[in-house]
Amino acid sequence: MAEIIEIKTAELYVGHNDQVIRTGSVGSCVVIALFDTEKRVGGLAHAMLPHRKNNLTGDKYPARYVDEAINNLLEGLKAVGANKKNILAKLVGGASMFKKLTEEKNSIGSQNIQMARQKLQELGIPIDGEDTGGSSGKMVIFDLKTGIVDVSTAL
Repeated sequence: MAEIIEIKTAELYVGHNDQVIRTGSVGSCVVIALFDTEKRVGGLAHAMLPHRKNNLTGDKYPARYVDEAINNLLEGLKAVGANKKNILAKLVGGASMFKKLTEEKNSIGSQNIQMARQKLQELGIPIDGEDTGGSSGKMVIFDLKTGIVDVSTAL
């Protein structure tokens, strides 16, 4: 039976094929799953904001910001033997949870999705699947044995 690893907002985890990583309460946040299809290792990050707005360092949360979360996931995967050329990405979240308060294109969720796509493109990591946008929260389960990301919608 696979070991289940729970991560919360602003956290990430890198693991191997006998683990399942899951996270819930995914609204405007974006969840990034990276998976090395050859080595069968992967990681999941639950990021809150697109990028850091100042130059402060020392944040104890490795996945608070989308751009930094992707960098940290990639470094974690390399540390366990992943090869960047074999890595695929999946994105979940980025919902506009309060449509009446903000236009969807300007929402934090939309900005998170845009930053994730931009950062992955810069790194040359293809996006293999997405369940992004909308106005509902989600729960994500990432099976590192198969590379499958299962998404449940919460209304």
